[in-house]
Amino acid sequence: MLTRVTSALLLIALIALPIWQGGLLFVALVLLFGGLALWEFYRLVETETGHSLAPLGMVVSGGLVLGASWQREDAVQLAISGLVVGGLIWELLLPFQHDRLRDWAMTLAGVLYIGWPMSLLVRLRGLPDGFWWIVVVIAATSACDSGAYLTGKRFGRRPFAPKYSPSKTWEGTLGGLGAALLVTFLLGPPLVDLSPVRALALGALIGPAAVLGDLAESMIKRRVGVKDSGALIPGHGGMLDRVDSLIFAVTVAYFFALWGG
Repeated sequence: MLTRVTSALLLIALIALPIWQGGLLFVALVLLFGGLALWEFYRLVETETGHSLAPLGMVVSGGLVLGASWQREDAVQLAISGLVVGGLIWELLLPFQHDRLRDWAMTLAGVLYIGWPMSLLVRLRGLPDGFWWIVVVIAATSACDSGAYLTGKRFGRRPFAPKYSPSKTWEGTLGGLGAALLVTFLLGPPLVDLSPVRALALGALIGPAAVLGDLAESMIKRRVGVKDSGALIPGHGGMLDRVDSLIFAVTVAYFFALWGG
């Protein structure tokens, strides 16, 4: 527990200034964290008979993030088109040694799973009150993760998703959802001018999204037979282990902020 808390505090110190500053510094942070998470994903899904086009996926994901920062939809369209068309052409040119279609699909999956939500994170920061939106989303997601962990440790009895994550319990999950609701209810009105009802609605979206994001990564890890996506962050595993909940949470939060905030 001490290792987890220490690592979390160091991460907060690392991300605080870029989130506050915004602009290129924030984009650089997203590129770093997203790139590390994407690289871990590609390492997870690659097998002896399947190899993703990881460099292409990394470049395209970076293009999505930069396109979001520049507010250039044509850059986003170019990045996606290059991945879909260029990736297939590249597979056609390589020697036929294994399932090239699977390789291309793994590459595309990584970009959509990690690169696209990371670009939404940049778009969220670019909205009016974007800094405070980022604070609310990260705080609610972290509260959901921590609340689920602590509640599950203390009261967990009934398994929540034993096929994918045997340690998760219904009690822990409900504790995490409650923590997310509490955070958005407390922070939403003063920071991003949400009514109490809309603040609760935001928490009702972020909480389940964070839980399912964590569970989705657990499914991937269970499929390939590993406990963590990496060992980059002591007590937390890899970067993908750290941002898995945020990937889903920021997706729902961005569209909530865009349409209902």
